[in-house]
Amino acid sequence: MPTGMLESSNCSEGSEFMGLLERLQNLFHVLAKSRSDDSDLFRAGVNGGLEEADGTLRFAVADDQMQVDMIWDLLAEQIGERRNQHLPKPLPNPDDLFRPTLIGAWAEDRLVGGSCVMPDLEDSAYYATVGQHDAAEFLAVRTAMIQRIAVIPERRRMGVGVGLKRHCGLWAAQHGCVLVLSVVTNEAAARMNEKAGYQVLPPLVTLVVEAVDHGRAVAFIGLPFDCESPACTRWAFGLVGHVDGLSVRIGMGGVDEG
Repeated sequence: MPTGMLESSNCSEGSEFMGLLERLQNLFHVLAKSRSDDSDLFRAGVNGGLEEADGTLRFAVADDQMQVDMIWDLLAEQIGERRNQHLPKPLPNPDDLFRPTLIGAWAEDRLVGGSCVMPDLEDSAYYATVGQHDAAEFLAVRTAMIQRIAVIPERRRMGVGVGLKRHCGLWAAQHGCVLVLSVVTNEAAARMNEKAGYQVLPPLVTLVVEAVDHGRAVAFIGLPFDCESPACTRWAFGLVGHVDGLSVRIGMGGVDEG
């Protein structure tokens, strides 16, 4: 069953599964590109600023290896190296493609926060393996997953995390997404999501997504947690963009007993 990646999880994937993710990413990148020309998308600038009392934050996609290394190291230091092991280190994204991407929050020339956002390839891979290709395509093309957000200690509770969360949503919308997901495992993360305008579901309930394209239901998706998830684990979601003819409804099911 699909089990959305926890921001604090340590789920290792085999080489066969990672190969499937790579093939899906390549396939759905082509599909997304072909659809983007005639989609009515919510457009947002990628390098906008967030005003603070003591200056301006700048958010930017990591477009070279030095920025990737800096953001990845910050995430490892603040979240823990062990929790990063299942997630491959993203490559630089100088062309700003819809693929696993690191985004940094900069105060002048200093990196003060970082995030990792990507197509929801893990859940897409599950639905592809069980033959539900419409659901797999929706998750890979129209859904983004925020995997990590971290802020250096001296800049916490100053809006950096909220700014990163919102900026990930803008980035996803710019790439044709209508839905952004993340998994929260503590109250601080839940409050940050709510401040950023995301909805946070009760612990351990199944997230249910129905996508309707021009009046025809094309995907009905259930994303439960597995029985080993911490009791405080919750889905957070945001509807971030608009594609002509596509509507999305979000609900919740029961707690999966494993």
